[in-house]
Amino acid sequence: MKNPENKEKRLLTLLKQHRSAGTVPMHMPGHKRNCRAQYLKDLGASLDITEIYGFDSLHGANGILQEAMRRAAHRWGSQQSYFLVGGSTCGILAGIYAAVEKGGRILMSRNCHRSVYNAVELVGASPVYLSPQWDPIWGIEGPVSPENVKKAIAENSDISLVVITSPTYDGIISDIAEIANVVHAAGLPLMVDEAHGAHLDLSPYFTGGAVKAGADFVVQSLHKTMPSLTQTAIAHVCSDRIDSRRFSVALSIFETSSPSYLLMASIDECINYMDAKMFKMWNDAIVENKNIFSSLAKLHVLGYSEAVPPSSWNRDPSKILVNTRFCDLTGPYLGEILRKQYHIEVELAAAQYILAMTGPGDTVNTIGAFAAALREIDHMCVSCTPQSCLPAPLPQRICGVYAAKRGRRTVVNRRRAVGKISGEYIYAYPPAIPLVVPGERLDREILEYMEMQAAQGIALKSDTGHAPEQFSVLSPL
Repeated sequence: MKNPENKEKRLLTLLKQHRSAGTVPMHMPGHKRNCRAQYLKDLGASLDITEIYGFDSLHGANGILQEAMRRAAHRWGSQQSYFLVGGSTCGILAGIYAAVEKGGRILMSRNCHRSVYNAVELVGASPVYLSPQWDPIWGIEGPVSPENVKKAIAENSDISLVVITSPTYDGIISDIAEIANVVHAAGLPLMVDEAHGAHLDLSPYFTGGAVKAGADFVVQSLHKTMPSLTQTAIAHVCSDRIDSRRFSVALSIFETSSPSYLLMASIDECINYMDAKMFKMWNDAIVENKNIFSSLAKLHVLGYSEAVPPSSWNRDPSKILVNTRFCDLTGPYLGEILRKQYHIEVELAAAQYILAMTGPGDTVNTIGAFAAALREIDHMCVSCTPQSCLPAPLPQRICGVYAAKRGRRTVVNRRRAVGKISGEYIYAYPPAIPLVVPGERLDREILEYMEMQAAQGIALKSDTGHAPEQFSVLSPL
């Protein structure tokens, strides 16, 4: 039952009232809300407190934070919602830790974020991978098909959790409703990493969300697509297939015990700020520029190009993908032109496309500036025959991540790495989706793929910082 005393209160209002009261803070943090240093004033330290009387506690909330999280659950339609101040990462770690017993098996899409792989390692689980569909024209990964999920479950009777990423980093949305039906028919819970989809199903303009589609556990990054501070996220327990008590305990392990009240106030205010007008203005700012996106002749925008039509996949229209395969530019080169000549910074420059993220903070003018820059560049670039666009090869798994990361390792150059077992993750960041997982074989195909990526300007990263010139591999026994 709601507490009448806190019914109309919001965390930010309470923080401002506390600041005005002039209470002497004989407690953390050490700046004591004294903003004599300009950087503290700029950062809002006058509202920065710790868990003191009257402000509730995130881990064990029963006051104003509990009410704020109840409002969030009502907004998205979940059973219970949890504020996350460690990004979606801490929610993913806690969710998998709570849902999978040590040594269990997880059915997961191969394009999951690095945090899912970290969670698999922490619980000592064994992954079974689902390969998303592939669009060879646009060069992007698509949705996970319900049929593949059903087939994988039938072939692996000991699966304890299914994890899907939707939307993808590129904004492609899987049929979560049908996947949920398949997963639930097998008596399993479905977890969706919806870090890029906090805005879905809150308006008629952006749809395809996982909570309403029947997922059992959903994690969203508010800071990615909604008007909230970086690092803010939210987790939703949507059914009894996920034990909320176990998740709360797990969250207390992976999330800080000293959560920022500035970040939590940002989450609360973001939820309060969302309304139909905000989503309409956001959508209108995108639609207003559709004629420019549709008119490009050599660059092609996903969903707008008549010359290169998209697949039938469901997609998030807030993300703007610009394909460079039909002109003399690469994704990184287009990103560089936009940065240096137009002062526009895009979210991602992949080998043969760029990704521009829009958000509620955008206007017709900001998206218009991006569209106008594309039009100018489109006039200057030269048409060419597109090169082949293949998905990253899937390396063969030889041993588990835990064993690989704790085995004896040595560093070898690229030539000597062929056939060796990787002792580290290798990935492009963003989006931090592993190309190689520890315990997988570095065969010639994956090494050549990484070499091609590097030649196209993609910066590859690894745990030890060696790739792509050197690799940390398992030493022979």
